[in-house]
Amino acid sequence: MNNQFQHICEQGFEQLSVSMLITDLNGKITYVNSVFQELTGTSINEVLGSHTNDHFNCPITLEEPWEGECQLRHKNHGISTQWVVITPIYDDEGMFLETAIFICPNPGDIDTLTKLPNRRSFEQQLQQALSDSKLQDQVFAVLFLDLDRFKFVNDTLGHSSGDSLLLQVTERIKRSIRSQDIIARTGGDEFVCLLRNINSEKDAENIAKQIITSFNHPFHLKETEIHITTSIGISLYPFDGDDLETLISNADSAMYRAKRKGKNQIEKAEVEINAGAFERLLIENNLRMALSREEFYLVYQPQLDLNSNQVNTFEALIRWNHPDLGIIPPSEFIPIAEETGLITPIGDWVIQTACEKIKEWEQAGYPAIKVAVNLSAQQFLQKGMVDKLTDTLIRTNVDPSLLELEITENMVMHDVESAVSTLHTLRELGVRISIDDFGTGYSSLNYLRNFPVDHLKIDRSFINDIETDPSSKALTNAIATLAHDLDLKVIVEGVETLNQLNLLRESSCDMVQGYYFSKPLTSDLVTSFMNYVNQEETYSFT
Repeated sequence: MNNQFQHICEQGFEQLSVSMLITDLNGKITYVNSVFQELTGTSINEVLGSHTNDHFNCPITLEEPWEGECQLRHKNHGISTQWVVITPIYDDEGMFLETAIFICPNPGDIDTLTKLPNRRSFEQQLQQALSDSKLQDQVFAVLFLDLDRFKFVNDTLGHSSGDSLLLQVTERIKRSIRSQDIIARTGGDEFVCLLRNINSEKDAENIAKQIITSFNHPFHLKETEIHITTSIGISLYPFDGDDLETLISNADSAMYRAKRKGKNQIEKAEVEINAGAFERLLIENNLRMALSREEFYLVYQPQLDLNSNQVNTFEALIRWNHPDLGIIPPSEFIPIAEETGLITPIGDWVIQTACEKIKEWEQAGYPAIKVAVNLSAQQFLQKGMVDKLTDTLIRTNVDPSLLELEITENMVMHDVESAVSTLHTLRELGVRISIDDFGTGYSSLNYLRNFPVDHLKIDRSFINDIETDPSSKALTNAIATLAHDLDLKVIVEGVETLNQLNLLRESSCDMVQGYYFSKPLTSDLVTSFMNYVNQEETYSFT
């Protein structure tokens, strides 16, 4: 075959919807189309030059036409049963040149009207997708489609018109999905699609929307022009099911909800325990690379000293700016970081960055600025935590008294004896300690008197209704009095109104932070904020 003719043939082979291979006389593969690569998860370089025996668990007879079932090996070591058609190619003089191998749907697995895979064939391909995706940690979607008011067409225009409509619907769905996706007719006016290797839940929704949109134009049935719509349900592996029956059932249920809501709509599977699971996976996958990609940054929320009306302490708060997803709130990624163990390297980065910033401000000639950093339970309990912190302070040459570590009651109560020992070591190192979110955990006053800490930080939940609920004010007063008796200072977070501030002054609280004074600031605004606020003659919070 000359090169030009071969190129033309290969262009035609790429348009086929079935997998195709071409071998030389010895069974060595010389051409493979993209459908085969998609089916087996291989690349063209992995297939070209290999032997047919490397891919099929059955003998391939090259010089004789043959068709039948054969087992096909996948890259992930999975095996699927396929219908293989072998066609030898001869020259004009009858000399055997090469062999074309087609992987086609089994004739028994084809819907006789639409020539689409039937239910049995679809379930086989879905089962293969499950095996592949479990090994490769991939996501795929199942779309369940049902035509709205199809029975009306059959009853009024006859079954031949119904068949014509199904054929037109088939073509519109085919044009709406991707080349690697699978569409099957599972019975009557029901269709199901398998969308493999999708990147996000939005991908599945967008394809479903394209299908819905393709129905906007009328269908032509003999002399009649009719408008018909479809309702679509979506289920997502592995979040809406990890087996064949569950995925199809959940997509089917979602489709019926779409019909109940007025038809011509898309509904996603509702699996309560997996709500938002796809978004969680997306965040987790990106979180693993966020540190190396330098996507984190710190903001600093000022704490006002109510006795001096000065600001010299800021709480460092982490933020994540993803290049595609934008700003991801800590409430979304911190719990995932804790579950995956990523919170420890992230927490180490926060301490390192905060210390570097303290030193930067000091070298710029600003008065000593103290920074408070939240410690996660995993950080606090990890072996060698104190040594790691000491090393950071030495490397950044930061005065330990300028760093404050915020821990929660629950972290301390996990192992009181060990926690108290660690706290004493930290205090000897020179860093300050705060009990964060005080009042929301164990609140053991007996243990509190033995903890070597500097501050109690009252949780914002006590402040939310302090203006209207006398008990909240009474509790705040009691905590402040207790703290002072134990020689501790009291910090209150979540202050948002002047009235709240005045009530906290009456309660003899020492420091406050909240949106009433300032939202968290980027590092370049910290010093200018201090300069402005600490000029008592020109600025007041009352």
